[in-house]
Amino acid sequence: MLFTLFSIVAVIKDIRELMIPDWTVILGSLALLAYQVFFERSILAQGLLGAVLSPLLFYAVRRVTNFGIGLGDVKFSILCGLCAGPTLAFLSYAVASLLCAVYFVLCRFKSGKSFRQTKIPFAPFMTAGVLGVSSAALLFH
Repeated sequence: MLFTLFSIVAVIKDIRELMIPDWTVILGSLALLAYQVFFERSILAQGLLGAVLSPLLFYAVRRVTNFGIGLGDVKFSILCGLCAGPTLAFLSYAVASLLCAVYFVLCRFKSGKSFRQTKIPFAPFMTAGVLGVSSAALLFH
């Protein structure tokens, strides 16, 4: 629920302005971390590992794609990793990438813009991936 609350703000801002406010990541991460420390210690280590590995992955993708992914997405991955842990986070990023690819193709055909001109907010796809994969994990656990 904490992840969803802070993600909604980030998603709306990313859709409207193609930017994710740092405060959503910072406050969301602190709130989620406090929750895990006080109520869910069993998932704290996985959350911290996800919060460290996720931005490393996104930063590597940012470098490989010649800054094709925004720094806000790199920072937002901290919150996603903290929420889902490394395994579910990376699975959710695969789902997010697939959803984004479908959206990209649909937008590409609709707008007629070249690939480089199309800017896509990625936070909505990251959020959908984390919520979808985490929900599925809870259902099948």
